[in-house]
Amino acid sequence: MRRFHALAGREADDVVQEFFVDRIQALTAMLLAQATSDDSFGRLVRRSVQNWLIDQARKTGTGPLRRAIEKVLDESLEFDRVPLGHAGAGRWRLAGTNGEPWGGDTGRLIAVAWGVPNVRVPKWSSSSRRPPVADRATLVAIAHAILREAGGSLETAQLVHVFSQRFAASLDPIVISLDEGSDEDLDKDAPSADLPAEGTGPEEFVIAESVALDVAVAAAEIAGRLSDIERAIIPVLDNSAAVRERLGLGRSQSAQFASTLKSKIRALAGTREDRDEIVREVIAVCGGPAAS
Repeated sequence: MRRFHALAGREADDVVQEFFVDRIQALTAMLLAQATSDDSFGRLVRRSVQNWLIDQARKTGTGPLRRAIEKVLDESLEFDRVPLGHAGAGRWRLAGTNGEPWGGDTGRLIAVAWGVPNVRVPKWSSSSRRPPVADRATLVAIAHAILREAGGSLETAQLVHVFSQRFAASLDPIVISLDEGSDEDLDKDAPSADLPAEGTGPEEFVIAESVALDVAVAAAEIAGRLSDIERAIIPVLDNSAAVRERLGLGRSQSAQFASTLKSKIRALAGTREDRDEIVREVIAVCGGPAAS
């Protein structure tokens, strides 16, 4: 937990309890099926704890986001709450509508949120507070598009989830590497059996495959959000002459396009520790050099 600054204020006992409540069944099944020794048991447990802590740390960015969304919804005449005595009481809806409470696939709503153009982020100079993910007009436009697509009322938590997926790169926390070989400063007295084994057991292949799958899925999602011309440019992104040729534009316009595309890919990849692997996989998916 000391490696996750976003969780600094949490009590260790509470976090341990929450982990077992969330993951005990899945963890037990995985250990029974895949652990082959004390060493592999330890590595699988540590990997599970690491992934869960990352998930918990990422949730911390949604607090300010939730407050911002509620403020925008409450102050804008475009939205209102379903009144008491009606289905979905307390949920948000577009003003003047009376659709039923929505409970469909949030993937549709996230796709709509990504489709809202002219997203603007206000300038931010504070180093002590998290910057807003977007300006008020953008939040209103995205909330309106989400609720229109839903065709009914949404809980605040559902709206926050969609916004958090749309602005995942802005909400990702800074997470210090959890390389298992860097535990010396925290666990000097730990028994040697808790250290990674020198050999590679079956569980290591499971972990590697899981990480590779996460990277591949993230890269595929990013590639799906790019236009045809953006995907065509990615394989030659570092070749200015090839970029100009494929775009059919002049030097300055082509350079601006390439710079914007690089920034877009980095933003979509987020700030996860496997960000570089995701970017390389995006290049490979688009026909560039194979990811290494």
